[in-house]
Amino acid sequence: AACAMHGYLATSLNDLLVDSREQGGLGLASAWTSLSPNPKGVAAALVLALLLPLCSLRSMALLARLNGVGIACLFLILAFIGASAVANGLAPEALAPASLAQPSLKVLGTLALSFFIHSIAITIFRAAATPAHNARNLGAAYALVLLTYVSVGVSANLCPPLGDPASLESAAARNSFLSVRQPPSLATPLLVARFAVVLQCVTVYPVLVYAIRTQTFCALVYRDPYPGALPVLGLNAIVLCATAAVSIFGLHIADVLRFTGAFAALVMVYAVPAGVQWAELAAAARSSRRARAARLALTGGLLCCG
Repeated sequence: AACAMHGYLATSLNDLLVDSREQGGLGLASAWTSLSPNPKGVAAALVLALLLPLCSLRSMALLARLNGVGIACLFLILAFIGASAVANGLAPEALAPASLAQPSLKVLGTLALSFFIHSIAITIFRAAATPAHNARNLGAAYALVLLTYVSVGVSANLCPPLGDPASLESAAARNSFLSVRQPPSLATPLLVARFAVVLQCVTVYPVLVYAIRTQTFCALVYRDPYPGALPVLGLNAIVLCATAAVSIFGLHIADVLRFTGAFAALVMVYAVPAGVQWAELAAAARSSRRARAARLALTGGLLCCG
């Protein structure tokens, strides 16, 4: 999720700065490309410098307030999706049986990510100022996510940009729907939507890194979500550099989701059942260390073969 969010942010920032005003950008292509022969790499590095201080905060208090801005940006993005559907109109071939029957591994990757987001939600709500409102806030969050996925998926496939369903399979669409060329009449709404995406990612990415930090430190090492500035800075640097590498080397978000779905399914099928049994046997002291090591090696071998 963090890799996809970093790539999404870097792509949106690059599109916002490089594209002309008629294409929903600020028209700074010459100035932006003069910084480096790899503008996307510069965007990823700029995102890294912007996010590192936010990811190193001690608590979720400020990040929770910033997510109010992210919710406002979400409604701006939904408004653009609706405007795009109206401007492009219904594509006749979008309802053809062949188009409706195409499977999408990206969907499986998104579903796999959503499964693990449950544990992140628990981590986030531990820091809630009013725990009594957790159920209401979680329901509202899932409703907004459902609304976003359904609106983007349905409107983009039924009313593709410029009436061309093939544009959704282009290289630009593999990173962001907002990277696909839109009619000139949508230049200003597209500019606003891209700016909203940048702000939204800036508020969401630190929350993901905070969840990674909390689960890593509490479960494995210190039993404390903030053991000190140096360990937090070190872990954040590793996570941010890893996610930045995905963007710098040009991996598409759609490919990240595909591999995430495949890897998550592999872990859930082979690793989780064996891990649960291994932990139970270890807790009950019903198996020797040699037997537990053999089970662990077998599970690791299955994962490597997969």
